[in-house]
Amino acid sequence: MNIEVRKADLYDAEMIALIGMISFRKAFGNVFDPDNLEEYLKTIYNPDKIAINIENRNYAYFIAEIDDRPVGFAKVIKFSLNDEIESGAQMQLEKIFVLPEYQRSGAGTALLQEVIDMANGICPDYLWLDVYTGNEKAIKFYERNGFKKGSTYHQGFGSQFFEFHMMLMPVNINETLFCQ
Repeated sequence: MNIEVRKADLYDAEMIALIGMISFRKAFGNVFDPDNLEEYLKTIYNPDKIAINIENRNYAYFIAEIDDRPVGFAKVIKFSLNDEIESGAQMQLEKIFVLPEYQRSGAGTALLQEVIDMANGICPDYLWLDVYTGNEKAIKFYERNGFKKGSTYHQGFGSQFFEFHMMLMPVNINETLFCQ
């Protein structure tokens, strides 16, 4: 399998929405109330909203393709501050999703590497993300790739509340020589 990662453009918005809905439903459909799940998917994976974000310079989307077939995406917020981190230079990895049949193919790792490469160019002190505490597979993936668990918090979706870990990775602390 040949994995390629590229930056998304406006034409990718519908495909990102589809990958997001399929992957999210597979990963979290068992913990969401069905009504909350459908409302969440309709809101978060709206192609028009994704297209607006793609045009926003503070966001970046990357697409993973295997043999020219889109199989996953990552979404980054280049400058996103988390109050739990003592730093004014932070970047957030908001999402990485890979279609279920392509998990363990290397697509997620390739997407994460592209995000880390971007972080090395932007030079925040930390790259951070939130992960559902019940998603052990994702937690282990991030830990294998250099992230450490930080604080835990609760977030509401519809009538439900979920617990999340904030995870972070130091990026370029005290290495500003190569930073832009």
